[in-house]
Amino acid sequence: MQIHPTTDDEASKPYHVEVEPRVLYIATLIQSTGASLLWPITTLYMHDELHETMTTTGIVLMGMSLMMMLGSWLGGQLFDRWHPYKAIVTAVIFATAILTTLTLQHSWPAFAGLLMLTGLADGAIYTLLNAYTATVTSRDSRQVFNMQYLFMNVGVVLGTLTVGFLFDHGAKLVFGTATAMYVIFSVLVILTFNVPGMTKQAARSAAKAARSTFKPPFLIYILLGLTFSLYLGYILWETVIATHMTALGLTTQDYSMLWTINGIVIIIGQVILNRFLADVSFKLTVLGGTTLFAISFIFLMFARTYTDFLVAFLILTVGELLASPQIPAWIDAIGNPNAKGQEQGYVTMMISFGRALGPFYGGVMIDHGSYKLLFFSIFGLLMGFSILSWLVDNRLKMAHKKARSSQ
Repeated sequence: MQIHPTTDDEASKPYHVEVEPRVLYIATLIQSTGASLLWPITTLYMHDELHETMTTTGIVLMGMSLMMMLGSWLGGQLFDRWHPYKAIVTAVIFATAILTTLTLQHSWPAFAGLLMLTGLADGAIYTLLNAYTATVTSRDSRQVFNMQYLFMNVGVVLGTLTVGFLFDHGAKLVFGTATAMYVIFSVLVILTFNVPGMTKQAARSAAKAARSTFKPPFLIYILLGLTFSLYLGYILWETVIATHMTALGLTTQDYSMLWTINGIVIIIGQVILNRFLADVSFKLTVLGGTTLFAISFIFLMFARTYTDFLVAFLILTVGELLASPQIPAWIDAIGNPNAKGQEQGYVTMMISFGRALGPFYGGVMIDHGSYKLLFFSIFGLLMGFSILSWLVDNRLKMAHKKARSSQ
Protein backbone atom coordinates (compact mmCIF):
# COMPACT_ATOMS: atom_id res chain seq x y z
CA MET A 1 0.00 0.00 0.00
CA GLN A 2 1.22 3.46 -0.87
CA ILE A 3 0.48 6.69 0.95
CA HIS A 4 1.37 10.01 -0.62
CA PRO A 5 2.25 12.84 1.76
CA THR A 6 0.00 15.84 1.48
CA THR A 7 0.67 19.54 1.74
CA ASP A 8 -1.75 22.22 2.93
CA ASP A 9 -2.65 22.97 -0.68
CA GLU A 10 -3.29 19.32 -1.36
CA ALA A 11 -5.53 18.85 1.66
CA SER A 12 -8.53 20.07 -0.24
CA LYS A 13 -8.04 17.51 -2.99
CA PRO A 14 -10.11 14.33 -2.73
CA TYR A 15 -7.59 11.48 -2.72
CA HIS A 16 -3.92 11.17 -1.80
CA VAL A 17 -3.88 7.57 -0.65
CA GLU A 18 -4.17 4.45 -2.71
CA VAL A 19 -3.97 0.70 -2.78
CA GLU A 20 -0.73 -0.44 -4.34
CA PRO A 21 -1.53 -0.90 -8.07
CA ARG A 22 0.02 -4.37 -8.16
CA VAL A 23 -2.36 -5.46 -5.42
CA LEU A 24 -5.29 -4.13 -7.46
CA TYR A 25 -4.13 -6.09 -10.49
CA ILE A 26 -3.75 -9.35 -8.54
CA ALA A 27 -7.15 -8.87 -6.88
CA THR A 28 -8.73 -8.25 -10.28
CA LEU A 29 -7.05 -11.38 -11.68
CA ILE A 30 -8.32 -13.61 -8.85
CA GLN A 31 -11.87 -12.22 -8.93
CA SER A 32 -12.05 -12.43 -12.72
CA THR A 33 -10.84 -16.03 -12.73
CA GLY A 34 -13.48 -17.02 -10.16
CA ALA A 35 -16.29 -15.23 -11.98
CA SER A 36 -15.21 -16.71 -15.35
CA LEU A 37 -15.66 -20.20 -13.99
CA LEU A 38 -19.41 -19.58 -13.74
CA TRP A 39 -20.76 -17.75 -16.77
CA PRO A 40 -19.57 -20.21 -19.51
CA ILE A 41 -21.59 -23.09 -18.01
CA THR A 42 -24.65 -21.21 -16.76
CA THR A 43 -26.80 -21.76 -19.84
CA LEU A 44 -25.53 -25.31 -20.30
CA TYR A 45 -26.18 -26.24 -16.67
CA MET A 46 -29.70 -24.78 -16.53
CA HIS A 47 -30.75 -26.33 -19.84
CA ASP A 48 -28.99 -29.72 -19.79
CA GLU A 49 -28.72 -30.48 -16.06
CA LEU A 50 -31.73 -28.68 -14.57
CA HIS A 51 -33.86 -29.25 -17.72
CA GLU A 52 -35.16 -25.67 -17.90
CA THR A 53 -36.21 -24.10 -21.19
CA MET A 54 -34.05 -21.63 -23.08
CA THR A 55 -36.68 -18.97 -22.40
CA THR A 56 -36.39 -19.55 -18.67
CA THR A 57 -32.61 -19.53 -18.95
CA GLY A 58 -32.72 -16.22 -20.82
CA ILE A 59 -34.98 -14.66 -18.17
CA VAL A 60 -32.61 -15.75 -15.40
CA LEU A 61 -29.58 -14.35 -17.22
CA MET A 62 -31.37 -11.06 -17.84
CA GLY A 63 -32.33 -10.95 -14.17
CA MET A 64 -28.71 -11.53 -13.21
CA SER A 65 -27.58 -8.64 -15.43
CA LEU A 66 -30.23 -6.34 -13.95
CA MET A 67 -29.08 -7.29 -10.45
CA MET A 68 -25.54 -6.46 -11.53
CA MET A 69 -26.80 -3.00 -12.51
CA LEU A 70 -28.29 -2.55 -9.05
CA GLY A 71 -25.07 -3.78 -7.45
CA SER A 72 -23.02 -1.37 -9.57
CA TRP A 73 -25.09 1.59 -8.43
CA LEU A 74 -25.00 0.43 -4.80
CA GLY A 75 -21.23 -0.07 -4.88
CA GLY A 76 -20.68 3.47 -6.14
CA GLN A 77 -22.92 4.95 -3.47
CA LEU A 78 -21.21 2.97 -0.70
CA PHE A 79 -17.73 3.95 -1.87
CA ASP A 80 -18.50 7.68 -1.98
CA ARG A 81 -20.92 8.03 0.90
CA TRP A 82 -20.09 5.30 3.42
CA HIS A 83 -16.68 3.63 3.77
CA PRO A 84 -14.56 2.31 0.83
CA TYR A 85 -12.91 -0.50 2.79
CA LYS A 86 -16.04 -1.67 4.60
CA ALA A 87 -17.96 -1.52 1.31
CA ILE A 88 -15.61 -3.80 -0.62
CA VAL A 89 -15.12 -6.20 2.31
CA THR A 90 -18.90 -6.49 2.70
CA ALA A 91 -19.33 -7.13 -1.04
CA VAL A 92 -16.66 -9.83 -1.30
CA ILE A 93 -17.78 -11.62 1.86
CA PHE A 94 -21.38 -11.56 0.61
CA ALA A 95 -20.28 -12.93 -2.77
CA THR A 96 -18.23 -15.67 -1.10
CA ALA A 97 -21.14 -16.66 1.12
CA ILE A 98 -23.47 -16.87 -1.89
CA LEU A 99 -21.01 -19.03 -3.84
CA THR A 100 -20.53 -21.30 -0.83
CA THR A 101 -24.29 -21.77 -0.64
CA LEU A 102 -24.38 -22.38 -4.42
CA THR A 103 -21.78 -25.12 -4.04
CA LEU A 104 -23.96 -26.88 -1.47
CA GLN A 105 -27.35 -26.16 -3.05
CA HIS A 106 -27.58 -25.81 -6.84
CA SER A 107 -30.92 -27.36 -7.67
CA TRP A 108 -33.84 -25.48 -9.21
CA PRO A 109 -35.06 -22.85 -8.31
CA ALA A 110 -32.38 -22.15 -5.68
CA PHE A 111 -29.79 -21.93 -8.45
CA ALA A 112 -31.64 -19.07 -10.18
CA GLY A 113 -32.02 -17.06 -6.98
CA LEU A 114 -28.40 -17.55 -5.93
CA LEU A 115 -27.20 -16.64 -9.43
CA MET A 116 -29.05 -13.33 -9.24
CA LEU A 117 -27.58 -12.60 -5.81
CA THR A 118 -24.15 -13.36 -7.25
CA GLY A 119 -24.86 -10.76 -9.93
CA LEU A 120 -25.74 -8.21 -7.24
CA ALA A 121 -22.48 -8.84 -5.37
CA ASP A 122 -20.29 -8.91 -8.48
CA GLY A 123 -21.82 -5.67 -9.77
CA ALA A 124 -20.80 -3.95 -6.54
CA ILE A 125 -17.34 -5.54 -6.66
CA TYR A 126 -16.65 -4.40 -10.24
CA THR A 127 -17.59 -0.82 -9.34
CA LEU A 128 -15.58 -0.82 -6.13
CA LEU A 129 -12.47 -2.18 -7.86
CA ASN A 130 -12.81 0.51 -10.56
CA ALA A 131 -13.32 3.18 -7.89
CA TYR A 132 -10.19 2.06 -6.05
CA THR A 133 -8.35 2.12 -9.39
CA ALA A 134 -9.56 5.68 -9.98
CA THR A 135 -7.89 6.79 -6.72
CA VAL A 136 -4.42 5.79 -7.93
CA THR A 137 -2.38 8.96 -8.50
CA SER A 138 1.15 7.55 -8.54
CA ARG A 139 0.80 6.42 -12.16
CA ASP A 140 -0.96 7.58 -15.30
CA SER A 141 -4.64 6.67 -14.94
CA ARG A 142 -4.83 5.30 -18.48
CA GLN A 143 -2.03 2.84 -17.78
CA VAL A 144 -3.58 1.77 -14.48
CA PHE A 145 -7.00 1.10 -16.03
CA ASN A 146 -5.33 -0.61 -18.97
CA MET A 147 -3.33 -2.92 -16.73
CA GLN A 148 -6.43 -3.71 -14.67
CA TYR A 149 -8.25 -4.59 -17.90
CA LEU A 150 -5.30 -6.79 -18.92
CA PHE A 151 -5.36 -8.74 -15.66
CA MET A 152 -9.15 -9.06 -15.89
CA ASN A 153 -8.79 -10.68 -19.32
CA VAL A 154 -6.02 -12.99 -18.13
CA GLY A 155 -8.50 -14.11 -15.47
CA VAL A 156 -11.17 -14.66 -18.13
CA VAL A 157 -8.79 -16.81 -20.17
CA LEU A 158 -7.73 -18.84 -17.12
CA GLY A 159 -11.31 -19.31 -15.96
CA THR A 160 -12.78 -20.28 -19.32
CA LEU A 161 -9.91 -22.67 -20.08
CA THR A 162 -10.24 -24.36 -16.69
CA VAL A 163 -14.01 -24.67 -16.52
CA GLY A 164 -14.20 -27.18 -19.39
CA PHE A 165 -12.03 -29.66 -17.49
CA LEU A 166 -13.81 -29.07 -14.19
CA PHE A 167 -17.32 -29.38 -15.61
CA ASP A 168 -16.55 -32.88 -16.91
CA HIS A 169 -16.33 -33.91 -13.23
CA GLY A 170 -19.55 -32.20 -12.19
CA ALA A 171 -20.95 -28.72 -11.67
CA LYS A 172 -20.31 -28.93 -7.93
CA LEU A 173 -16.55 -28.92 -8.59
CA VAL A 174 -16.93 -25.78 -10.71
CA PHE A 175 -18.90 -23.96 -8.01
CA GLY A 176 -16.49 -25.10 -5.33
CA THR A 177 -13.46 -23.89 -7.28
CA ALA A 178 -15.12 -20.52 -7.87
CA THR A 179 -15.81 -20.30 -4.14
CA ALA A 180 -12.16 -21.05 -3.37
CA MET A 181 -11.06 -18.22 -5.70
CA TYR A 182 -13.39 -15.81 -3.92
CA VAL A 183 -12.08 -16.94 -0.52
CA ILE A 184 -8.56 -16.03 -1.67
CA PHE A 185 -9.91 -12.76 -3.08
CA SER A 186 -11.60 -11.98 0.24
CA VAL A 187 -8.42 -12.58 2.23
CA LEU A 188 -6.42 -10.34 -0.12
CA VAL A 189 -8.99 -7.54 0.13
CA ILE A 190 -9.22 -7.75 3.92
CA LEU A 191 -5.43 -7.66 4.33
CA THR A 192 -4.49 -5.00 1.75
CA PHE A 193 -7.40 -2.67 0.94
CA ASN A 194 -7.64 -0.92 4.32
CA VAL A 195 -5.53 2.09 3.32
CA PRO A 196 -4.95 4.53 6.22
CA GLY A 197 -6.40 7.90 5.39
CA MET A 198 -8.64 6.89 2.52
CA THR A 199 -11.74 6.69 4.70
CA LYS A 200 -11.29 10.22 6.04
CA GLN A 201 -10.65 11.61 2.58
CA ALA A 202 -13.62 9.72 1.17
CA ALA A 203 -15.79 11.17 3.95
CA ARG A 204 -14.63 14.70 3.12
CA SER A 205 -15.33 14.03 -0.56
CA ALA A 206 -18.82 12.75 0.26
CA ALA A 207 -19.52 15.91 2.26
CA LYS A 208 -18.28 18.06 -0.62
CA ALA A 209 -20.35 16.10 -3.12
CA ALA A 210 -23.45 16.57 -0.98
CA ARG A 211 -22.90 20.36 -0.89
CA SER A 212 -21.71 20.65 -4.47
CA THR A 213 -23.78 21.97 -7.37
CA PHE A 214 -21.42 20.19 -9.78
CA LYS A 215 -23.16 18.86 -12.87
CA PRO A 216 -21.40 16.13 -14.85
CA PRO A 217 -20.27 17.24 -18.33
CA PHE A 218 -22.69 16.18 -21.05
CA LEU A 219 -19.80 14.20 -22.54
CA ILE A 220 -20.03 11.74 -19.63
CA TYR A 221 -23.60 10.85 -20.59
CA ILE A 222 -22.52 10.34 -24.20
CA LEU A 223 -19.68 8.06 -23.09
CA LEU A 224 -22.10 6.07 -20.95
CA GLY A 225 -24.31 5.63 -24.01
CA LEU A 226 -21.24 4.53 -25.95
CA THR A 227 -20.41 1.98 -23.23
CA PHE A 228 -23.95 0.60 -23.41
CA SER A 229 -23.71 0.29 -27.21
CA LEU A 230 -20.35 -1.50 -27.07
CA TYR A 231 -21.63 -4.16 -24.70
CA LEU A 232 -24.97 -4.45 -26.49
CA GLY A 233 -22.93 -5.48 -29.52
CA TYR A 234 -20.36 -7.53 -27.61
CA ILE A 235 -22.93 -9.77 -25.92
CA LEU A 236 -24.19 -10.80 -29.37
CA TRP A 237 -20.95 -12.72 -29.81
CA GLU A 238 -21.78 -14.72 -26.67
CA THR A 239 -25.37 -15.43 -27.77
CA VAL A 240 -26.90 -15.09 -31.25
CA ILE A 241 -23.66 -15.23 -33.26
CA ALA A 242 -22.94 -18.71 -31.90
CA THR A 243 -26.29 -19.84 -33.31
CA HIS A 244 -25.62 -17.98 -36.57
CA MET A 245 -22.26 -19.73 -37.04
CA THR A 246 -23.61 -23.22 -36.39
CA ALA A 247 -26.54 -22.55 -38.77
CA LEU A 248 -23.93 -21.87 -41.47
CA GLY A 249 -22.34 -25.27 -40.84
CA LEU A 250 -19.52 -24.24 -38.52
CA THR A 251 -18.85 -26.21 -35.32
CA THR A 252 -18.98 -25.25 -31.66
CA GLN A 253 -15.23 -25.94 -31.54
CA ASP A 254 -14.77 -23.27 -34.23
CA TYR A 255 -16.77 -20.86 -32.11
CA SER A 256 -14.92 -21.59 -28.84
CA MET A 257 -11.56 -21.19 -30.58
CA LEU A 258 -12.51 -17.59 -31.42
CA TRP A 259 -12.68 -16.80 -27.70
CA THR A 260 -9.27 -18.34 -27.05
CA ILE A 261 -7.82 -16.19 -29.84
CA ASN A 262 -9.71 -13.18 -28.43
CA GLY A 263 -8.08 -13.61 -25.01
CA ILE A 264 -4.59 -14.08 -26.42
CA VAL A 265 -4.86 -11.01 -28.67
CA ILE A 266 -6.14 -8.87 -25.78
CA ILE A 267 -3.33 -9.94 -23.45
CA ILE A 268 -0.58 -9.31 -26.03
CA GLY A 269 -2.26 -6.14 -27.29
CA GLN A 270 -2.62 -4.64 -23.81
CA VAL A 271 1.07 -5.18 -23.05
CA ILE A 272 2.04 -3.43 -26.29
CA LEU A 273 -0.54 -0.66 -25.94
CA ASN A 274 0.49 0.19 -22.40
CA ARG A 275 3.84 1.47 -23.70
CA PHE A 276 2.23 4.13 -25.88
CA LEU A 277 -0.84 5.25 -23.91
CA ALA A 278 0.74 8.33 -22.35
CA ASP A 279 1.22 9.84 -25.83
CA VAL A 280 -2.28 9.10 -27.14
CA SER A 281 -5.43 11.05 -26.26
CA PHE A 282 -8.53 9.47 -24.76
CA LYS A 283 -10.53 10.62 -27.75
CA LEU A 284 -8.27 8.88 -30.26
CA THR A 285 -8.07 5.57 -28.39
CA VAL A 286 -11.75 5.34 -27.42
CA LEU A 287 -13.31 6.63 -30.65
CA GLY A 288 -10.74 4.90 -32.87
CA GLY A 289 -11.38 1.64 -31.05
CA THR A 290 -15.15 2.11 -31.23
CA THR A 291 -14.93 2.72 -34.99
CA LEU A 292 -13.03 -0.55 -35.47
CA PHE A 293 -15.56 -2.29 -33.22
CA ALA A 294 -18.39 -0.93 -35.38
CA ILE A 295 -16.68 -1.88 -38.68
CA SER A 296 -16.45 -5.50 -37.49
CA PHE A 297 -20.26 -5.69 -37.70
CA ILE A 298 -20.13 -4.65 -41.35
CA PHE A 299 -17.80 -7.61 -41.93
CA LEU A 300 -20.29 -9.82 -40.05
CA MET A 301 -23.05 -8.86 -42.47
CA PHE A 302 -21.20 -10.76 -45.21
CA ALA A 303 -19.46 -13.48 -43.15
CA ARG A 304 -20.00 -17.03 -44.38
CA THR A 305 -16.77 -18.94 -43.70
CA TYR A 306 -14.71 -19.44 -40.55
CA THR A 307 -12.06 -17.09 -41.94
CA ASP A 308 -14.72 -14.39 -42.35
CA PHE A 309 -15.82 -14.70 -38.74
CA LEU A 310 -12.20 -14.81 -37.55
CA VAL A 311 -11.37 -11.56 -39.36
CA ALA A 312 -14.50 -9.87 -38.00
CA PHE A 313 -13.72 -11.01 -34.46
CA LEU A 314 -10.09 -9.89 -34.67
CA ILE A 315 -11.18 -6.41 -35.79
CA LEU A 316 -13.70 -6.31 -32.94
CA THR A 317 -11.05 -7.49 -30.45
CA VAL A 318 -8.59 -4.76 -31.44
CA GLY A 319 -11.38 -2.20 -31.15
CA GLU A 320 -12.33 -3.58 -27.75
CA LEU A 321 -8.83 -3.41 -26.27
CA LEU A 322 -8.47 0.20 -27.47
CA ALA A 323 -11.86 1.46 -26.25
CA SER A 324 -13.08 -0.56 -23.28
CA PRO A 325 -10.37 0.10 -20.66
CA GLN A 326 -10.04 3.76 -21.64
CA ILE A 327 -13.69 4.76 -21.21
CA PRO A 328 -13.64 4.60 -17.37
CA ALA A 329 -10.27 6.43 -17.39
CA TRP A 330 -11.70 9.18 -19.66
CA ILE A 331 -14.77 9.56 -17.45
CA ASP A 332 -12.55 9.74 -14.37
CA ALA A 333 -10.46 12.48 -16.03
CA ILE A 334 -13.43 14.76 -16.83
CA GLY A 335 -15.75 13.85 -13.96
CA ASN A 336 -16.30 15.03 -10.41
CA PRO A 337 -13.25 14.13 -8.24
CA ASN A 338 -15.62 13.81 -5.27
CA ALA A 339 -17.85 11.22 -6.98
CA LYS A 340 -15.43 8.61 -8.30
CA GLY A 341 -17.49 5.69 -6.99
CA GLN A 342 -20.75 6.93 -8.49
CA GLU A 343 -19.19 7.62 -11.89
CA GLN A 344 -17.52 4.21 -12.08
CA GLY A 345 -20.81 2.71 -10.90
CA TYR A 346 -22.58 4.26 -13.87
CA VAL A 347 -19.99 2.70 -16.20
CA THR A 348 -20.52 -0.80 -14.84
CA MET A 349 -24.29 -0.23 -14.84
CA MET A 350 -24.20 0.54 -18.58
CA ILE A 351 -22.08 -2.56 -19.18
CA SER A 352 -24.65 -4.68 -17.35
CA PHE A 353 -27.56 -2.96 -19.10
CA GLY A 354 -26.02 -3.63 -22.52
CA ARG A 355 -25.40 -7.26 -21.63
CA ALA A 356 -28.95 -7.62 -20.27
CA LEU A 357 -30.71 -6.07 -23.26
CA GLY A 358 -28.45 -7.49 -25.99
CA PRO A 359 -29.88 -11.05 -26.23
CA PHE A 360 -33.47 -9.73 -26.24
CA TYR A 361 -32.67 -7.05 -28.81
CA GLY A 362 -30.86 -9.58 -31.00
CA GLY A 363 -33.75 -12.02 -30.84
CA VAL A 364 -36.33 -9.39 -31.78
CA MET A 365 -34.24 -8.10 -34.68
CA ILE A 366 -33.67 -11.60 -36.05
CA ASP A 367 -37.31 -12.70 -35.62
CA HIS A 368 -38.72 -9.58 -37.27
CA GLY A 369 -35.83 -8.67 -39.58
CA SER A 370 -32.56 -10.45 -40.31
CA TYR A 371 -29.02 -10.93 -39.09
CA LYS A 372 -27.86 -8.28 -41.57
CA LEU A 373 -30.33 -5.76 -40.16
CA LEU A 374 -29.20 -6.58 -36.62
CA PHE A 375 -25.52 -6.12 -37.43
CA PHE A 376 -26.10 -2.89 -39.36
CA SER A 377 -28.16 -1.45 -36.50
CA ILE A 378 -25.26 -2.07 -34.08
CA PHE A 379 -22.88 -0.39 -36.54
CA GLY A 380 -25.17 2.63 -36.78
CA LEU A 381 -25.60 2.90 -33.01
CA LEU A 382 -21.86 2.76 -32.34
CA MET A 383 -20.97 5.26 -35.05
CA GLY A 384 -23.72 7.59 -33.88
CA PHE A 385 -22.32 7.74 -30.34
CA SER A 386 -18.76 8.02 -31.69
CA ILE A 387 -19.61 11.05 -33.82
CA LEU A 388 -21.57 12.64 -30.99
CA SER A 389 -18.66 12.07 -28.57
CA TRP A 390 -16.25 13.69 -31.03
CA LEU A 391 -18.45 16.76 -31.50
CA VAL A 392 -19.20 17.24 -27.79
CA ASP A 393 -15.54 16.82 -26.81
CA ASN A 394 -14.50 19.43 -29.40
CA ARG A 395 -17.13 21.84 -28.11
CA LEU A 396 -15.98 21.27 -24.52
CA LYS A 397 -12.36 22.02 -25.44
CA MET A 398 -13.37 25.16 -27.33
CA ALA A 399 -15.31 26.37 -24.29
CA HIS A 400 -12.27 25.80 -22.07
CA LYS A 401 -10.05 27.74 -24.48
CA LYS A 402 -12.44 30.68 -24.51
CA ALA A 403 -12.62 30.64 -20.72
CA ARG A 404 -8.81 30.70 -20.42
CA SER A 405 -8.41 33.46 -23.03
CA SER A 406 -10.93 35.67 -21.25
CA GLN A 407 -9.07 35.46 -17.95
